[in-house]
Amino acid sequence: MVVMLGMVLAACTVEESAQEPPPLNYPEAADEEEVDLGDSDPVAQLFRASLDLRGVRPTLEEIERIHEDPDEYTDLVADFLNDERFVDRVVNLYTEVFLTRADGYSVGATDYGLPGSDQFSFVRSVGDEPLRILAHIVENELPYTEMVVGDWTMANELLAQAWPLDYPEGETGWKQVHYTDSRPAAGILSTNSMWWRYGSTASNANRGKANAISKILLCNDYLSKTISFDRSVNLLDDDALNDALKTNPGCASCHNSLDPLASFLWGTYYVDYRSPSDLKYYHPERENMWQDYGDVEPAYYGQPGEGLGELGQFIAADPRFIECAVERVFSLMTQRDPTMDDTEKLGEMRQRFIENDLNMKMLFAEVVADPAYRATELADGENATRKMVTTDMLGSQIEDLTGFVFRSGNVPILETDAGGLRTLAGGIDGQNVTRPATEPMTTLVLVQERYAQAAASHVVIHDRDNPDDTKLFHHIDFHETPENGRDDMVAQIQSLHLRLFGNHIDVDGPEVEANLELWQDLYEVSLTNEDAWSGLLTVLLRDPDFLFY
Repeated sequence: MVVMLGMVLAACTVEESAQEPPPLNYPEAADEEEVDLGDSDPVAQLFRASLDLRGVRPTLEEIERIHEDPDEYTDLVADFLNDERFVDRVVNLYTEVFLTRADGYSVGATDYGLPGSDQFSFVRSVGDEPLRILAHIVENELPYTEMVVGDWTMANELLAQAWPLDYPEGETGWKQVHYTDSRPAAGILSTNSMWWRYGSTASNANRGKANAISKILLCNDYLSKTISFDRSVNLLDDDALNDALKTNPGCASCHNSLDPLASFLWGTYYVDYRSPSDLKYYHPERENMWQDYGDVEPAYYGQPGEGLGELGQFIAADPRFIECAVERVFSLMTQRDPTMDDTEKLGEMRQRFIENDLNMKMLFAEVVADPAYRATELADGENATRKMVTTDMLGSQIEDLTGFVFRSGNVPILETDAGGLRTLAGGIDGQNVTRPATEPMTTLVLVQERYAQAAASHVVIHDRDNPDDTKLFHHIDFHETPENGRDDMVAQIQSLHLRLFGNHIDVDGPEVEANLELWQDLYEVSLTNEDAWSGLLTVLLRDPDFLFY
C-alpha cells in the first residue's frame, strides 16, 4: 500500500489563576425512556463511575448513599469529577490515544546529568508531558483548544533539568511552565515528548508525525484508508516515488493533504536522535527544510500557512477537532467505538460541548450521565455492558483498598515492561501493543493472582498492627475464631463483600457460610488467623467481579 510505502513511518496564553473555576451545572441523567436501564443496579452504576473517574471503588459511605437514594448518583459523580484522582484517570485514559508512554528513548536520564536510578521516572515523565497538558486543561476547565494553541507546557523537576524550561527552582511535581527557547505557541505540537515519540527520517519527511497529529487530534488515521496502489511505480527510484506521490491518483488521495501538513513540522526534526543537545531544543533554523525534501509548501487541507503556531490555529478551527474530542471521551468511557446508533447522541454532546466553551470536564459529565453508559444490564437481564478494568485501574484500586503497590525495586511492575508486567497484565507499551486487553487472558489472570496474594498479606499485617487506621478489617482484631467470635467474623465478611463488590449479603447467606468454611480450611493448614484472612481476601480479590464492572 502506497501510504505505508510512501510514508515510511519511522521510528490564547493561559496563566495559572488563583481563582477557583466556576461550579459546573452537571447534566442530570437523561430520560430513562431513551435507553431502557432494565434491571441495572444503582450500586453497580456507582462502581462504574467511581472506577472510570477515580480509578478506585466507592467507599462504604458512598455505597450506602446510593443504596438509600439512587438519585444521589448525580451528586456523587460531581464529587468524583472534582476528586484529585480524576486528573490521574485522564492521564491513564488517554495513554492509549497519545501512545507517548514508552520504556525508553534514544537518550536517557544519565544523558542529562540525572542518576541512573531516575531512568524509569525520567522516561515516564517524558511520555506524560502531553498527557499532563490535557489533564491540566480538564482539571482547570480551560477551553480544549489550549491543546493546540497554548504557549505553555507541563513539567516536573526531572524534565526541568533536561530541557529549557522556566520551572521554579526548588519545586517538585508537575507544574504549568514555559519553554525558554522561543518555540511557537502550539500546545502539544510544541512539546519535546510528542516528537521524541513520533520521530522521522529525512526521507520520511515528517509524514509519520503528521499522521500522528491527524490520528490523535482529528480521529483521521491515514494508514486506515483503503487505497488502490499502482504497482508500476518504481519504489526504489526516489524521483519516481516523489512524482507518484503528487500525480498518481492512488497516492495523491492521501499525500495531497498529508505532505503539506508534514511540511509544518520541520522545526521539530532532529538531525541526530542520539544527541541530548539536539533533542532538547526546537529548531527554527530547520523550518524551511521542506524545500529540500519533497518541496511541498506547508498547508492545512488547502489553506497555506507557516510554522507550528499557524498549524495549531488551523486545527483549533477545524470542526473535526471538536468532533474527535467528543468521540474520544465517549469511546474511552464506554470501551467501544461509536456506531451509527450513537450519531444523534454524539451530535447533541458536541453542541453542548461548544455551548460550554469546550469544557472537557462537562463532556465527561455528559457521558457518565448518559443512560447507555449507566445501563449495566439490558432489559432482558443479559449482561451487556460490563467492562474489564484496565491495568492501571487494577493497580489503583488495589492500592486504595490495601495500600499495596507491587514494585520491582522502585519501579511499579504494572507501569513498565522493562522489569515489569505491564503488557502481560493487559496493558499497552505505546509501540508494539497499542490497545489494552478487554477480555481476560492467561497472563493477566496470573498477574491478578500474584497481586492479590501480595496485597492481601500486606493489608492483613497493616490492619493487625494499626488498629486505629485499618483499611479493610474494621470488625476484627485477628483473635476471633468461629467458636469465640463468629458474629464479628460475619460482620467482617459482610463488610468485605460490600466494599469490594457493593453486595449486601445476609448474616446467614450462602456467601457467609462459604467464606467461613474457607477461612476454617485455611486456618487448619496455617494455624494463624492472619494467614486465614489473607487467603480469604486473596480469593475475593481474584473474583471475576473484581475484574469486571
